[in-house]
Amino acid sequence: MRDLRVKLKAAKEFVGFNGENSAWKTLFPNKKSGDGYHNVYSASEIRNAKLRLQNIDPNSLNLTESLPPIINCRMAKGGVGKTTICGGVASALSMLGYKVLMIDGDPQASLTGLFGINWAKEDITHVGSLMQAHSRKENIDIASAVFPLYEDHMLDLIASDISLANTDSWLMGVTNREFVFKKFLDANISFFSQYDVILIDSAPSTNLLTNAFMCSCSKILAVVWLDGQSLKAMQVLAANVNELNEAFHNSGFHLDVHIVANGYHPSYATCKEALSTLISSYQSKLNDNVIPHATSFMRQVELFKEEDSGTVLEREPNSTAARSIIDLAKSLIKEYDLKISGIRVI
Repeated sequence: MRDLRVKLKAAKEFVGFNGENSAWKTLFPNKKSGDGYHNVYSASEIRNAKLRLQNIDPNSLNLTESLPPIINCRMAKGGVGKTTICGGVASALSMLGYKVLMIDGDPQASLTGLFGINWAKEDITHVGSLMQAHSRKENIDIASAVFPLYEDHMLDLIASDISLANTDSWLMGVTNREFVFKKFLDANISFFSQYDVILIDSAPSTNLLTNAFMCSCSKILAVVWLDGQSLKAMQVLAANVNELNEAFHNSGFHLDVHIVANGYHPSYATCKEALSTLISSYQSKLNDNVIPHATSFMRQVELFKEEDSGTVLEREPNSTAARSIIDLAKSLIKEYDLKISGIRVI
């Protein structure tokens, strides 16, 4: 279990509080009295404070069974920072009070490693195994496949390993295979409805599993590194989305794209040109936040002590990189209409 807690200034921002200190203390009735400046706040405490700020008792909430929004981080090539965006946004959303489930959908298991889990040593049940067991009508325990990362299940992970690459071999023989993952979610709605949002880190290749992930959501979060090859990959992804829309439009399926520009450096002419191209080609689908090229992102993964790896919000919370991820997460709350236990929190 990872122990991410933030200080007073960050906690007030995450709660959305700008009142007096006396009112702030009422949002944390179980917090020890003393100098609030030196207190630290967990994701679950921030969640409860946000609800109390709306005059809602966190203990009186009744969980309704409905699938949460899915943020599927996707691109048709690797090396674009997709895992960094997925893990960073998940961490930030959790600290903003949302219960988050991450699914590592890439056999390279980069998201799994980002959170300090060594897939070669851990006993991992990945999403491919869960889907296959469901398709065979076997009893499955999804909770046993979950790695709880933040307390009170504010951030959970269904991890991955290299054997996830075998998923396409059995999907080949499944009828209506593009919607196998969606059926898996629907059949286990009582489990997935405990979360406010699901984030998927999809593999860069276009295959049956990545198509199944895309057919489970309404909007892809496309991460585009600001270079020529990534712009071409964005065209490939857009074509893939159009193919799925054309194939399944009679069933009411429609998939959209929301784009995040990543790796901007003001001194690189290629970055400026690529960003200009994105704006001219996809302006209505482009997020207003541009993620900078920052060394803080490169320091997220520890080479020799993997368990110490973590998102930029965990490792360097005061950095420019962390600020950009927080701002992106806030914008995605609106873009995907995220709610806390079914309640839209301002």
